[in-house]
Amino acid sequence: MSALLLVLGLACTRVGTPPARVLVHESYVWQRDWSPELVRSITEAPSELGAFRVLARERSGPARTPVDVAVDVDALARSGREVIAVMRVDGTAPLDGLSLQEVAAHARAWRARGVRVRGIELDHDCATASLVGYADWLARERAALGDLKLSITALPTWASSPVLARLVSVPDDIVLQVHAVRAPTLFTPEQARGFIESWSQATGRPFHVALPTYRVRLRDGTRLSAEPQEVARFLAGLRERPVEGVTGLVWFRLGHRGDPEAWSLPTLTTVVRGEPLVPTLLPRLVDAGGGTLDIVLENTGRVDAEAPARLSFSGNLEVLDGVGGYTPRGTSLVARTPPRLRVGERRVVGFVRGTEVAIAVP
Repeated sequence: MSALLLVLGLACTRVGTPPARVLVHESYVWQRDWSPELVRSITEAPSELGAFRVLARERSGPARTPVDVAVDVDALARSGREVIAVMRVDGTAPLDGLSLQEVAAHARAWRARGVRVRGIELDHDCATASLVGYADWLARERAALGDLKLSITALPTWASSPVLARLVSVPDDIVLQVHAVRAPTLFTPEQARGFIESWSQATGRPFHVALPTYRVRLRDGTRLSAEPQEVARFLAGLRERPVEGVTGLVWFRLGHRGDPEAWSLPTLTTVVRGEPLVPTLLPRLVDAGGGTLDIVLENTGRVDAEAPARLSFSGNLEVLDGVGGYTPRGTSLVARTPPRLRVGERRVVGFVRGTEVAIAVP
């Protein structure tokens, strides 16, 4: 009888437990050049991406010269997904003389051409000390948007501002940026977790989290990268231990084959779906004619990956040389900074002549 009661109690606990919160996924489309490769990514984007937040207009620098992006509106309409038109305003630019109607006009024009426009977004990294004026400006501009929903991006540093409660009450949606916040770090799971927990406690309202899918080179030449494994670790932790208020994720940015600094589309899909991130780099020797063998690396997996720093060879080597950062060292090719191969990428890294030549990755 005790065992039966225990089983029934466990069953009731399972039945009464609320289902795990499902996080929605969206993506920024931030390219200024709408190439055929970008259109292909929009077409082939994973079904989990429910909306695109599309850069439509920019104002930057002291002159605040407006620049419109030549968006392929027909491609957005064909995607069938919801779309948010985004205006980016440089954090150093004053808001006087600016209007959200600049981007609202784009949103309404897109809607008239069949795009499922949800609203507009303002991407403005306002200084924390200037948030009082920013909140006033947003409230005035919000009143004239009609049925267009308003979203804004936010910085974790705003969580300490005494005007925060008033500021977050104005827009319909907030996207908290947790990447490229504190130099020289681009992203760490621990830092991002701290940002969203602090924001949740400070605001008490729903918000999205912007996650990185890119690499960047600093002015001193340092490379910073949002590694898929690290971002996936953060995402797994968020699924296991949800943070109150987090309703979805916005990936920055949707990559394509012509954008080497962003994750490939298969990598983004793998991370979004929580699938195993196992790199598969295949080294091969390919006959190039005249007794020469090209040394080829190919990424045959589902995640972008760094190439090995050393490739070793056996057999009777007559000539061994490398290209693309690889140099010969004895019977090996060595790269000080190994290249990153995107999913499906194939790259020649050297050539070799000899007999009974074989290649191995230590």
